[in-house]
Amino acid sequence: MANRPVGTGPSGVGGETTGARVVADLGGTHARFATLTATGGLQDVEVMSCADFPRMEDAIRTYFGGHGIDDVAEICLAVAGPVDQDPVELPNNPWAFSRTQLEKELGARLTVINDFTAQALSIDRLDLDDLTWIGMPRPHDGGTRVVVGPGTGLGVAIHQHGSPVLNSEGGHVGFSPTSDHEIDLLKAMRTRFRRLSMERFLSGPGLENLYWANWQLERGHVDSGWSQITAREVATMAGRGDPVALRSVEDFFDILATFAGDLALTAWATGGVYMSGGVMRRLVALFDLQRFRARFEDKGRFTRFCETVPIAWIRFEYPGLMGCAAALEGRDGH
Repeated sequence: MANRPVGTGPSGVGGETTGARVVADLGGTHARFATLTATGGLQDVEVMSCADFPRMEDAIRTYFGGHGIDDVAEICLAVAGPVDQDPVELPNNPWAFSRTQLEKELGARLTVINDFTAQALSIDRLDLDDLTWIGMPRPHDGGTRVVVGPGTGLGVAIHQHGSPVLNSEGGHVGFSPTSDHEIDLLKAMRTRFRRLSMERFLSGPGLENLYWANWQLERGHVDSGWSQITAREVATMAGRGDPVALRSVEDFFDILATFAGDLALTAWATGGVYMSGGVMRRLVALFDLQRFRARFEDKGRFTRFCETVPIAWIRFEYPGLMGCAAALEGRDGH
């Protein structure tokens, strides 16, 4: 794939950064930045913790200062939340900003897109080895694509060929159990949350919720001795064979497969369903591809259709940044 370098180095001539084009993927936990090369590739990639900065502007300025950027021509921000209003607020992050004020402060042309719009835009720029295909089906040319990704939250985007990416908060639709065990999980989780969205199960906090629910089900009652376990700890424990952690990871992938299949039906996704997100990356060693495919296809009268839908995991580490680069180059379907 052209325009694909990811590395370090000056974006101007002779080591000077002039009229830089900067891209940023701002999630609930991490803020990822890069500068674009003259050919649209990524360089000077840096990942920061959002918690280290009281304002998004502080993170941006820190990136500029760390890479000697004093002249910015344009910047594209992919943010984890709705972008159709000003100011823009991030549901899983205390940051908020005014689009018009930020553009004036930075003195550069500003583009703001949803983070899963960026994920969807990245697909055409990925190499074959950036994707792990689950099963034999491959995308139909021009088919509608769906991107779904568990991270700090649960992102969803739908992209019909030749059209703008459809912004979505599909991760907040209601959870629907498909087995007796999932009904038990639902009942346990109802003691903690008034409404159970898919994000309560399919995200970093969702994996923690699943471990909590399975831990309580093992004991047959709500145990007051519970101490919070992080998603990273659940993944580590599962890797060591802890039965409750393993069951929680199994539940996570089962529920994700069902949800991905529902999205395939919703969008008639002959172009494929693509999965991304930091939680997937953390759990990939425990990912049972055949089980996932079977659960994805288990759709009753529409099983035959789902058998034809491609599924891929995006292995590339910075798809959001790649999607921002595509947006700046006008490849957003507008």
